[in-house]
Amino acid sequence: MIFFILLLGVSSALHKEAGLLQSALSNPSEFTKLFSEYAADQDRHYLTQERRLRAGLFRRSLKEVLDHNAKHEGWEMELNMFADMTEEEKNSYTGLNVSQVLESMGPVEEETFPQFLSNPSSKDWRGVAVTKVKDQKSCGSCWIFSGLGALEGHYKTQGSILKSFSEQEGLNCIQRNGCGGGYMSRVFDWLKGSGRLGSMKEIPYTGTQTSCNHQHTKNHLIAFRVTGYTNTRGDSNHVTALATRGPLSVGYKIASDFFKYRGGIYTKGYCSGGGHAVTSVGYTPEYFRMKNSWGRSWGESGYFRIGRGNVCGITDMGFAPTFQSTGQTDDGIDEEGDDGSDDGNDDGGKTCTDNHSSCPEWASRNPSECEKNWSYMKANCQLSCKQCECQDMSANCAGWKSQGYCSHTYVDYMNFVCKKTCDKCGKDDGNGGDCPDGFKKCPDGSCVHQHWTC
Repeated sequence: MIFFILLLGVSSALHKEAGLLQSALSNPSEFTKLFSEYAADQDRHYLTQERRLRAGLFRRSLKEVLDHNAKHEGWEMELNMFADMTEEEKNSYTGLNVSQVLESMGPVEEETFPQFLSNPSSKDWRGVAVTKVKDQKSCGSCWIFSGLGALEGHYKTQGSILKSFSEQEGLNCIQRNGCGGGYMSRVFDWLKGSGRLGSMKEIPYTGTQTSCNHQHTKNHLIAFRVTGYTNTRGDSNHVTALATRGPLSVGYKIASDFFKYRGGIYTKGYCSGGGHAVTSVGYTPEYFRMKNSWGRSWGESGYFRIGRGNVCGITDMGFAPTFQSTGQTDDGIDEEGDDGSDDGNDDGGKTCTDNHSSCPEWASRNPSECEKNWSYMKANCQLSCKQCECQDMSANCAGWKSQGYCSHTYVDYMNFVCKKTCDKCGKDDGNGGDCPDGFKKCPDGSCVHQHWTC
């Protein structure tokens, strides 16, 4: 919804971009120039006999992007890393057989929640329990990234720290031909049996499966043992699980047009493609927010939003690990979480950049888009929204502070829009070093979710 609002407001900029692309579609010299720029930007090195094939695929993508964006459906396409790929090549970036997963799930695995539970209208675990966006490369290991995304989130929300676990160890050890696809439940079954998992730093991801020989590396599953997993199905249950527990490992059917997603709320009446697995990290009344594993240059800094209502089967499954405490304290360094911006910096006081040429114009509106569409602007227009300066972006900040919004209800919003009034200049976007909003501090100094016991 937020990106759709921005699209309506910056139609002139988009028309200019569309005009340049349309010119390339009808003018051979302009097309050659655009294709060469794309190849350089994507670091493509085509063989002579291959270039014609890639140019043809690129032209097809160019037309698809132009046709789709002209419809203003609430989400945009772009000429990204998939624009010159065949369908088979694109599918190598997925790796989930949705039909087989659904067939293998029994009712005993499903988790439901009482209907009387009252959830907040929105939730976003970024900045708290979501590690940086990663890149699975052309290996069908999305199911591992998705499963470990839920593991990392719950490891934090259940009382430990946020840390990046090793997808490479999972790829090497869970099953043969892990790049050929798998299921998220296998990730948790393997963790239950192995009782260990290394860190991403010590066992970095390469995208190529090698031998499972990690017994001499440190086990970073310190605070908890994985005892199994739960599976949450359905829109309302997903919301409750996200609101009260943490990120979920989800799978869905991926349509061909989704590969070229640029931003906005993805909606689709029917999805007939293959399966893909991602990590669900938040929701609003309009959409679920998903962390993908195609790098930060894809989509909305590596994330995407998908409409509520089980679009493409996105709420047909929702896996999360179950834990047993080991009684040990993980004394590693908390990664503090990914806020969705390109630099991963959530304090707004060190590195401020704009990711769109229209950021200054959006910020200067009355009222400013920094106030109206703060989530998008926080991720893409930090410079124009003066996040390197100690300033408020709304004249209403003092009144909102008097209602207590700096410390409850709208903390994330206030820390961005009312940075000066809420005394957040030069500080983090949490609450001054205490537990984040929705968490409580235990006697040992650790932070746990407000619905959990210390």
